[in-house]
Amino acid sequence: MKIVVVDDSGVQRKMIINIIRKAGFDNEILEADTGKTAIQIVGMNFKDIGLILCDWNMPVMNGYEFIAGMAKVPQVAGIPIVMVTTEGTEAKIEQAYAVHPNLAGYIIKPFTPDQLRAKIEPILKLAQADTPPAPTPPPPQA
Repeated sequence: MKIVVVDDSGVQRKMIINIIRKAGFDNEILEADTGKTAIQIVGMNFKDIGLILCDWNMPVMNGYEFIAGMAKVPQVAGIPIVMVTTEGTEAKIEQAYAVHPNLAGYIIKPFTPDQLRAKIEPILKLAQADTPPAPTPPPPQA
């Protein structure tokens, strides 16, 4: 199960990835610096994605536009998305949940590793429980 981290700041992406790793998750992590790049990544990997962490303020396509687009496509609308952003006003939070009612969470920057971990651990554990184990290859023939 893959995780997508969408943020135009490379420093923020690395910090989020480090928190995920320190929480004990070794999932493949894909990175996007705009919503447009994230759409391309999701399009190529949607069957394998278990979580998307997305910033709001990005060039080209912002996080709000990204989650709005995701909500409209049935094949990807159920992928859990957690907004991780400086946009912390009640109006922005309501706006995000209005455009994507299945939004899995909203974290306001700056955040602590414990805040991020507390939000994503249940999502990742549930997604991993729903992922069937990889098939075991047959033993070599003698």
